[in-house]
Amino acid sequence: MQHGRGGNATAMLVFKGACGAAVDLKRAVRQDAGTHPVPPAHGLSRAMAGTSPPDRHHDLPVPLTPLVGREREVATLCALLRDEDVRLLTLTGLGGVGKTRLALQLAHDLANEFADGVAFVFLAPITDPVLVAPTIASVLGVRDAGEAPLSDQLKVFLRDKRVLLVLDNFEQVVEAAPVVADLLAGCPGLTVLVTSRIRLRVSGEREHVVPPLGLASPGDTLSVEDVAGSEAVRLFVQRAQAVREDFALTSEHALAVAEICRRLDGLPLAIELAAARAKILPPATLLTRLEKRLPLLTGGPRDAPARQRTMRDAIAWSHDLLSSEERALFRRLAVFVGGCTLEAAEAVAGDDPGLDVLDGISSLVDKSLLREEDGPGGEPRYLMLETVREFGLERLEASAEAGAVREQHAGLFVALAEATGLSWFGADQRAGLARLAADLPNVRAVAAWALDHGRAEMLLPLGTAAMVFLYLRGNPAEPQRWLDAALAMSSRAAPGIRVDALFATANLASLRGDLTQSAALGEGALAIARAHGDALRAAKALIILGATAEWAGDFDRAGALFREGLAALGGLDAGPEVEGVRAVLTCNLGDAHLWRGEPERAVPLAEQALSWWRTIGHAWGVAWGLQTLAGAASVTGDQVRAAQLYDEVLSLRLELDDRSGVAGALAGIAGVAAGRERLEHAARLLGAAGALREAAGVRFGAHYVRGAQVLADVRSRMDERTFAAAWAAGRALSPEQAVAGARAVVTEALSTASLPNDDLASVAGLTRRERDVLRLLVEGRSDREIAEALFIGTRTVQTHVANLFAKLGVNARAEAAAVAVRRGLV
Repeated sequence: MQHGRGGNATAMLVFKGACGAAVDLKRAVRQDAGTHPVPPAHGLSRAMAGTSPPDRHHDLPVPLTPLVGREREVATLCALLRDEDVRLLTLTGLGGVGKTRLALQLAHDLANEFADGVAFVFLAPITDPVLVAPTIASVLGVRDAGEAPLSDQLKVFLRDKRVLLVLDNFEQVVEAAPVVADLLAGCPGLTVLVTSRIRLRVSGEREHVVPPLGLASPGDTLSVEDVAGSEAVRLFVQRAQAVREDFALTSEHALAVAEICRRLDGLPLAIELAAARAKILPPATLLTRLEKRLPLLTGGPRDAPARQRTMRDAIAWSHDLLSSEERALFRRLAVFVGGCTLEAAEAVAGDDPGLDVLDGISSLVDKSLLREEDGPGGEPRYLMLETVREFGLERLEASAEAGAVREQHAGLFVALAEATGLSWFGADQRAGLARLAADLPNVRAVAAWALDHGRAEMLLPLGTAAMVFLYLRGNPAEPQRWLDAALAMSSRAAPGIRVDALFATANLASLRGDLTQSAALGEGALAIARAHGDALRAAKALIILGATAEWAGDFDRAGALFREGLAALGGLDAGPEVEGVRAVLTCNLGDAHLWRGEPERAVPLAEQALSWWRTIGHAWGVAWGLQTLAGAASVTGDQVRAAQLYDEVLSLRLELDDRSGVAGALAGIAGVAAGRERLEHAARLLGAAGALREAAGVRFGAHYVRGAQVLADVRSRMDERTFAAAWAAGRALSPEQAVAGARAVVTEALSTASLPNDDLASVAGLTRRERDVLRLLVEGRSDREIAEALFIGTRTVQTHVANLFAKLGVNARAEAAAVAVRRGLV
C-alpha cells in the first residue's frame, strides 16, 4: 500500500536477524502485549555481521506497489540526506499520509551511497521506550555483552561506520529520542531517518512534514488529462484497477474521481481504502457516500497493520497518544470548519481552567492532528483535514459538551459577522472582509446549525452582516436563503434587527432581478423604521427603494427617493454609519442624474461622496465615485479621462474581488471603446461583462444602467451578425482574458491622451505636492534625494509616499511608478 508500514512486512515477510535465526514479526507483535520481548526487525544484518559484501538493498522491505508521485519530494529529501550537515531527518505527518512508504523509497534510493549500508528498524510493535535501543541493536546484530550500557556498545559498533539508520514509527516511543541524539553525537558517520507523527525535539533535528498527495485544481471544466495529472487521482486509479481490471479514468467520471480525492484530503490511505470500493461502486455513487467518510474507509488489506486497515483506526492511533486535556481540545476544535485563529480557539475551546489552548494547539500541530497556515495579515490559522475533523466531531458528539461548544462557536461567528458589517463604513473595511473570507466556512456552518435549530435570533444578524461579502463574492442567493428562512421563523425580532434583515433581503432580491419582491421588502423596512422613529434605518430603506426604481428605469422616482433619504438624515449627528449612508445616497442621486442625461449635475455629487470615501480609505466607495465620474466623462465624449478613471475603478474592483463590480467596469470601458469607434472591442467587452454578471449570480449591479446604455448604442451601430459574433466571443473569454482586453482599450486610449498630466493627477485625487513627489519617485529618487530636491524633510516625503500608495492602490515604489506611467500621471 502507498502508506504501508514496512511494505506490509508485519504480516507477510520473514526476516533473518544477525544470528541467522528466522523470526516471525507477526508473532512478535502479538507477544509485545504480554512479555514484551525485543521485537526483531530488519536491516543490514549480514553486512553488520561481517559476512561477504552485501547487496545493500537485500534486507530492506520491498513494497508490493510502486510509489505514486512525490518525485520532487524524493529528490529534495535524498539531497538532504546526502548533506553532511543533516544528520537527523524526521518525516512527520498524519497517519496514512505515506511517511513509511516515502522513507522506504529514500532508503532504497540511497542504499549504495552509504558505505556500510542502510538499516531499517520497525518500531510499531513496541510501546516501551526502553526497548528502542535493544531493537536497534537487534537489527544491527549487536549483542548485549559485557557490563557497558547497550547504548555505549551501539556507539562503539557504529563509530567508524557510514550508515543510514531508518527508525519507522517513533511516535509511541518518542521519550526515547535522547537515545537517538546520543548515537548521533558518538557516531560521526551515522545518519538517522525517522518517521513519526511527532517530531523528536532534539538538537540538530531537521523536520519534513509529509504533505498529502497533490490534488487536481477545483472546477468543473477540467479535462481528463488535467485530472489524470493529479498524484491523488493517479493513486486512486492504480488502486481501483487492482480490484477492477477494466477501471479507467474517463470523461464521464473524471471530475467525480477528482472530487473524491479532494474530499479525502489527498491522504493516500484514505484514497486506497476508497478505491477498493470501486469494485462495486462507480465513482459518482462513491462520491455521494463520502458525505460521511469514516464508515466507508474500511476494509484495508489483511496484511496491513491493524491501525492501517481503516481510516478511523489510523486517526485513533494518534488520538490515543494524546493527554486527556489534549483530547478535550482536539474534539472542541473539530467544531471549526476551515480552521480558526488562536483567539477563536480560545473563545470556543478554552473554558477549562486546566487547559492552556496555546500549548495544546502547539502539541496538536506537533502531533500532526492540526495544520498551521497563514491567514489574513499573516495571522496563523489552525485547521484539521476534513477526514480528521470528522473523527473529532464523532468524539465531540459522544461527549457531554457538544451543545455548549456549538453554542459558543455560533455566538463567536455571529459576532464576527456583525463586526464586519459595522466595519463596512470604516477604514478597516478591507481587513474586515479578509477576516470574513477566511472564516466563511465557519459562518456557513453556523447558518446551517441555526437553520436546523430554529435560531432566528442568530440567523437574522448573520445573514444581514454576510450580505455584502457574499454579494461581492458572487453568491447573493445564499444569504437571501438564510434571511428568508429567518424572517419566516420569527416575527418577534427587535425592530432594528428586523429592519436590517428586510433591507438586506430587499437588496439581494433586487440584485438578483426580483424587483417586485425588493420593493415590497423595502416598503416593509421603511414602515417599521418610521413607526419606531429610526431615521437612519429609514434612510437605508429609501436607498433600496431608490435602487429598485432605478433598475426598473424610473430615474425620476429614484432621484426623489434618494433625496428623501438625504432629508431623513438631516437631523442626525455625524458618525461613520450616518456619513456612509449619506455618501451612498449622494452618489446614487448622482447616478440618477447621469442616467437622465444630466452629467453636469452628477459630477459634483459624485465628487462630494468620493471626497468622504477617500478620507477614510473606503475602497468600495472610492470605486463607485470614480465610476460615476468615469461614466460622466464618457457620455460627454472625454474618453481619455474616462479611460484613466475606469482603469483605477477596475483595479479597485479586482482588489476587492467584487465580481459584479468588475462586470460594471468592463461595461464602462466598453463605452470608452465605443466612443473611440472600436465597436467590436466594445461588443466583446459587453459580452464578457454579461457572462461575468451571470457567474456572479446577479442581474443588476454596479452601473448596470450605464452598461445597458452602451449596449443599446453599440448594437444600433453594428450589423446583427457582427455584433452577435463579437458578443459571443466576449462571453467565451475567461475573467482574466476579459480584464486584459479592457486594459488594452484603456492603454490605447491613454496613448493618445491630450489631457494634461496635472489634470489627470487632479482627477486621481493627488495634491500638487504629491504630484511633485510622484514625479521624482518615478525617476528613481530615494526619500532623501526627493527631500533635497523639494526642500522638505525626509519624514514629510515618507508621509507623501504613504499617501500616494493609498491613493494609487499600491504597496511598493515600483508599483506606484508603473501605475503613474500607465495612467499618464507624470
